[in-house]
Amino acid sequence: ARHRYGCRVLERLIEHCSVAQTAGLVDELLDGAAQLCRHTFGNFVVQHVLVHGLEDQRQKIAAILRGDIQRLARHRVASHVVRCALVHCSAEDRQQLALTMAADAREFADLAHHHCGSFVVREMKRLEGSKGRS
Repeated sequence: ARHRYGCRVLERLIEHCSVAQTAGLVDELLDGAAQLCRHTFGNFVVQHVLVHGLEDQRQKIAAILRGDIQRLARHRVASHVVRCALVHCSAEDRQQLALTMAADAREFADLAHHHCGSFVVREMKRLEGSKGRS
């Protein structure tokens, strides 16, 4: 998952193989998801699990993200994983991620002005706006 080309192989496996074929592989990836979120190549694999994985796999990633959401949302690479989770996780997980991010108003305001965090906040607000229109 941390290799320039290996991450792409894993992405294709997650996309095109059955859940039964990739379950063990994805479980192993989830064990290291906290580090992969921050990795230049590993973050793409975590994003693919969010897009193509099972609901329980998305829940595990959301729980990992909630554990350090402020720092991950500010991280140059991990902020992309947080944005992906805000789009592809269940409504309940998205709400929990948003509540965790906004728990401290001052930190949330700082996050909104951070060069990476601002994109996460923008995605969160976009999703809230589209939910209100539905």
